[in-house]
Amino acid sequence: MRCLSFIFFALLGQHVLAQQNLVVNGSFENPPDCPGQGVPFEASATGWYSGTELGTPDHFHACVTIAPLAVPCNWRGCQEPRTGNGYAGIWAFSKQHPQGREYIQTQLLQPLYSGVRYEVKLYVSLAEHYGGYAVSTIGAALTTEPPDTLDAGYRLNADPQVLYSGSPITDTINWVLITDTIVSRGDNEMFLTIGNFFTDGDSDTVLFNPSAQLEVAYYFIDDVSVIALDSVPSSIEEQDELSFELWPNPATDVLYIRGSEHFTEARLLDMAGREVLRSSGRQPLQMGIAHLPKGLYLVEATDSEGRRAVKKVLKE
Repeated sequence: MRCLSFIFFALLGQHVLAQQNLVVNGSFENPPDCPGQGVPFEASATGWYSGTELGTPDHFHACVTIAPLAVPCNWRGCQEPRTGNGYAGIWAFSKQHPQGREYIQTQLLQPLYSGVRYEVKLYVSLAEHYGGYAVSTIGAALTTEPPDTLDAGYRLNADPQVLYSGSPITDTINWVLITDTIVSRGDNEMFLTIGNFFTDGDSDTVLFNPSAQLEVAYYFIDDVSVIALDSVPSSIEEQDELSFELWPNPATDVLYIRGSEHFTEARLLDMAGREVLRSSGRQPLQMGIAHLPKGLYLVEATDSEGRRAVKKVLKE
């Protein structure tokens, strides 16, 4: 399992506003590299990556002109995106590989606040061509760190807070909503992982297509969101927030960053939280980004009092 740096984006003065989706690229849009043969999932599905080293989730997008990763029809099935031009796909169950699983995972824009209610949503649709099985045990886990693997590195060790409540999902035409409202435990949950966290024995399965290519349950996933329903506690609201500006956005060659008079430095981070560039000195700060891969990045600004703020920037 990859080691990801934990970035505490919880700004002391930032309100958790309703209708703000904490999931980056929740509908799997605008790939820096169009999905295709040899393109890793994380290279095209900006902000997302595989939850296990053995997993190979798929990114399907309208920018693909031929199979296997085209939209709407591809090597897994035919499905229009619920919104936008793309969606993801994973194994949720496999008869060929005991406990075989794939997961998609992302790092939220900020950790969850203790006692705050969050609405978690995702939509799934069964791929009719590829797998002959369907399952009901698909869910989402919110964790402080990426979950460890079990069962020879296939299955993840996490307790999903959000689960589908019903019989195995066999709908290949419509997008099926999986949702729940949770209250943060106060552990600064930062990582969202989607998949089947149950063993084969505990997974509710049904064989719906005996003539399918493989004995697996394969699902398309779209429109993932984590939205706060409450504001943060007043003890957090009372703090001052650091603000800064960056331009241009999208950026191609050079990124400029400017903050208050106490603004000291800025870091450019990839969507897994790894530092890519750092700049300090006289304002406005400059970062040469022409050599970086296209995609979504985070700019983390810090002032002399240790306050931090984060904004997204798109590298074109």
